[in-house]
Amino acid sequence: MVKSKALMILAVLVLLFAAVSLSGCLGGDDTNTTDNETNSTPTETPAPTPQPSEETPAPAPSGNSVTVVLGEDGPEPSYFVTIKDQKFGTTSLSINKGETVRFMNTETRNFRHLYHSENGAFEDFNLNPRYSATLTFDAAGTYKIDLLNYYTEEPFNDAGSVLTVTVA
Repeated sequence: MVKSKALMILAVLVLLFAAVSLSGCLGGDDTNTTDNETNSTPTETPAPTPQPSEETPAPAPSGNSVTVVLGEDGPEPSYFVTIKDQKFGTTSLSINKGETVRFMNTETRNFRHLYHSENGAFEDFNLNPRYSATLTFDAAGTYKIDLLNYYTEEPFNDAGSVLTVTVA
């Protein structure tokens, strides 16, 4: 009885293998094609003209226009931004040139965050939970600060992981 079941399974496997192997051999005659020659001249499509927007963006600040001090030793801050649940406490902030913002990582779990300036206004830095840094914005403009996963250097993909600071 066991021997006949084993032979039956073996026969089914051989048939399946043969069917799969031969299925690639069944096909039409692909050499029966005709060449279609076309004599068309490609036409160039003009690029669309950009339309001016109603809102003129603020100038992008240049590199090193933000002074970063890690820890509690920085200048007295004018504003506080907390980071919790892998998000900034606010997504936008309007300040004046020369003002300082303290960033505080208030995560309860051991989430180290990487802070990245999209326009290179400061070098990337990271903060462990319960640590802070002060950023002094020395030039007018719009700054975008990304909150990234320290280990993957990728965004958290949550709303609130980008902070826009507008400096007048």
